Amino acid sequence: MEKWMSEVRADDLPEPYRELTDLIGLEAVMKIADRYQGTAMYLPKLDIIMRRIRDEKIKNDFKEIGNFKELARKYGLTEVWIRQIVAEDENLGPTLLDFGLE
Repeated sequence: MEKWMSEVRADDLPEPYRELTDLIGLEAVMKIADRYQGTAMYLPKLDIIMRRIRDEKIKNDFKEIGNFKELARKYGLTEVWIRQIVAEDENLGPTLLDFGLE
């Protein structure tokens, strides 16, 4: 990082940088600016990762609880959806999830 960058204050930065500074701190923002300035950056949603984590929790909970209806209530999903998630783990062949259906 350039020496002059260490002299920058949050108030000196344009608005998008200020918002990031509030979130992650000035030093981190300056490192990001130094590396990526002038380029467009797209941050995809984390839905896929969150769904994978949720599905693993459902599978683990099913091993302990063994009750589709209870898990459906707990996770706010349909009982059919819970069954499909659990079936994935048991390698029972294609499920509704494989076809993008619920």
